[in-house]
Amino acid sequence: MQSELCSTEPKQLVDQHQVISIIATAICECFKVRPDQKIGLEEAKQIAKCVIEALAEAGLEIGVHNES
Repeated sequence: MQSELCSTEPKQLVDQHQVISIIATAICECFKVRPDQKIGLEEAKQIAKCVIEALAEAGLEIGVHNES
């Protein structure tokens, strides 16, 4: 029995803009509790892009989790 983590089935592509938007929204949410350190959406998007780039450089990628 092969683990889904080791699946050889082609992975579904992820919309990069959607991923950036989700991460940026989460970053903005983290800063809501400290209004004195509020961060704008564009700055959060830039941070999200840096996170995605760092993951890619480490050989990791963000993918869709398909429940079977």
